[in-house]
Amino acid sequence: MKTCLALTLLGTALFSVPAAFGQGATSGIVGFSSLSVPAGFAFVVPTLVNSSVYQGQVVISGTTITPSTAPGWTVGAYNTTSFTAPIPNYPKFYAEIVSGPSEGTILDISGNSATALTLFSAGPSGTYQVAIREHVTLDKIVQGATGLSAFADSANVFNANGSTSTRFYDGAGSWVAEDFASPAGHTVVYPGTGFAFTATTPVAFNFMGEVKPTKTKVTLYAATTNIVGVLNPAAATPFYGNSISSALTPYADGINTFSTDGQLTTVGTYFSDGSAMLDAGFTPLVPAATDALPLNRGVVVSVGTDTVWTVNSPLAP
Repeated sequence: MKTCLALTLLGTALFSVPAAFGQGATSGIVGFSSLSVPAGFAFVVPTLVNSSVYQGQVVISGTTITPSTAPGWTVGAYNTTSFTAPIPNYPKFYAEIVSGPSEGTILDISGNSATALTLFSAGPSGTYQVAIREHVTLDKIVQGATGLSAFADSANVFNANGSTSTRFYDGAGSWVAEDFASPAGHTVVYPGTGFAFTATTPVAFNFMGEVKPTKTKVTLYAATTNIVGVLNPAAATPFYGNSISSALTPYADGINTFSTDGQLTTVGTYFSDGSAMLDAGFTPLVPAATDALPLNRGVVVSVGTDTVWTVNSPLAP
């Protein structure tokens, strides 16, 4: 495990991985990572996740996950939110496969009994090691933030179907929906993804959470704007040798990086030849290239068909 992460550590080994868990998961490191944005526009991609609340071996069959040993769950502990319309509802927790070929697969949980989970959609059938985590939400992201302006600062979350959900900061540590009334601070920001943020005055975000110890599968959708980044809270991540190169359709799908001055001016365009990253002129990047996915800001990826990018953990050897 790498130990050179440039972040202030608040604690280590938050959980002990049971022997049955296998080698696909390691104990977590908890810390913080900050992001300062000027007045104007910015992309925000939080790089930390919530610590797991359960880990163990399970059997996945369709939309049901059943632990191999009785988990002793409280019925409904992992249920989705259940607000009355027009308040939007979201999953609160997800199960993630943490080892094997499906490592990093994220499965939203819709509810649970004392002995099983119910998923929104079917997962891969078989026996797996999983971790359950609470989703990072807009409310979580603004904990410890400073400089936010009530009912002026906003977040645009781009959905898989091409729609956009706009959320406004309410001045009290949460967010409201487009109607300026319906609570929406529970809007989910999936691991490895982000949102477009509009700030009236400079804002400082202070992200708290766990450095994710396993891979993450980030779905890139053809129908929407994909704001994505690496779950590394310590530094920008080079494009050279990055796994995103194998996720893109060669010479077709593209990546754009943007200025950090509040204008979001395009400053870089990149492609892939199927194995290596290319610059705007289709020249392969060299090992010493400084081109990188910016820390906590991410990039915009455009794809012609839905695909999955497997993001490595910064803690992987």
